[in-house]
Amino acid sequence: MAVLNIKPCRLEYQVTTDGYDDENGDFHAGESYWDGDIECDAVPAGKANEKTFEDGVVRSYSFTVYLNPDCRRFKIGEKVRLHRLGGVYEYEVKGFMPYQHQCKMWIG
Repeated sequence: MAVLNIKPCRLEYQVTTDGYDDENGDFHAGESYWDGDIECDAVPAGKANEKTFEDGVVRSYSFTVYLNPDCRRFKIGEKVRLHRLGGVYEYEVKGFMPYQHQCKMWIG
């Protein structure tokens, strides 16, 4: 008997550490790496849809991503990596909205 996988995709987010000045005054750039293995369901927009987000700015997006309600809070402009149907794609967060039973994120 087949079982439906409600959240078939995976999401990672990019973490960037701050740069620093050493004792000689030389600047060392921060590092970035991918973290997280968040279950999600990514639904394509079908075309480059536009939406007015919570900050009042109209942005186009490619996917609506449905997440569990207890997931981390994403900020506009964060980089995410979507694992979907055997491929890996990098996007930017266009909007994020937590609801009672799920969280929605728009990426593009």
